[in-house]
Amino acid sequence: MDFSESGLYNFYNFIYIAVIILGGVTLTLTVILNAKERDRHHRAILICVAAMFSYMVTDFITYYFLGEMASGKLVFALITLSDSLFCALVTAWVYVIMIVAKVEEVISVRALLIISAVYLVFSQILSISLGRYDSYTIHVDGGFWNLMLQIVNFSYDGAMIFLGIRSCVLICRKYKSNATRNVNLIMALLLVGYMAWIAYWDYSTWYKTEDNLLEIYAFDPLILMYVLLNIFLIYYFYKSDPLKIADTQISPDEAVNIIAERYDLSERERQVLILVNRGLGNKQIAAELSISENTVKRHMSNIFKKTETQSRHELVYKISGAKQLTR
Repeated sequence: MDFSESGLYNFYNFIYIAVIILGGVTLTLTVILNAKERDRHHRAILICVAAMFSYMVTDFITYYFLGEMASGKLVFALITLSDSLFCALVTAWVYVIMIVAKVEEVISVRALLIISAVYLVFSQILSISLGRYDSYTIHVDGGFWNLMLQIVNFSYDGAMIFLGIRSCVLICRKYKSNATRNVNLIMALLLVGYMAWIAYWDYSTWYKTEDNLLEIYAFDPLILMYVLLNIFLIYYFYKSDPLKIADTQISPDEAVNIIAERYDLSERERQVLILVNRGLGNKQIAAELSISENTVKRHMSNIFKKTETQSRHELVYKISGAKQLTR
């Protein structure tokens, strides 16, 4: 790819801007969905989407929009911000896999944050001391401290790849072959694949010329991944339908009974689902059934797993479909 050709360069900028606009729409929808659901599952998704959107915008401004027009302190600020948001993105990516796939035994959140923070601090100190932020030059020359920088980079890449592989193993053990397992598995595999590409990028800075590096950077797979993520989340938003849940969608208890029988829910889970269908929250359900709120959450988790849903809105949507059988 020859970036000296302005037409191709402008086309690439157009694609990047279009992807960012799509990401802005997705972020807005995710904020709405999170405000409606208010649970860890959707909060984790929101954190990941916000981190990815922030990184994509900053990356575009840093390397494509401003480019060589920026210099000095502005270059330092932009690249430092971009590197920080990259760490935030990878951390949020691992976190959302842990929460959505319910494999929190992969690593503790505190340990994950510490690893990313330590990597960011050491990589920035080494980069600043080596003068890599004096310009947009990204090629790494030889030397002891450059070697240390690469060791730090590869250590972080390897750690994230390991967490991604560990997530894949736990997901395969935890779930049978179904849509839920496949989606979670894809998220983990994409993390492994992307961090492998980042490792290749770090390695390339040792022996590629500046022009070669720009060509490699142009094929950053994160752009395609971001497009696919946006499409999936827009579809998920459509299925969750948070703006249309109203009294007209509340199905009769008979429809809940159909769902309970179809998915082999226990008697207590059926009772909880009936109250969910009537619009009650966890605290109200706990009071109604004279059980603790934690017990309600445990029943809800079992209901989500058995019905292959991930939110109350999906449950209501599924019950609404069963409602047709009661007429």
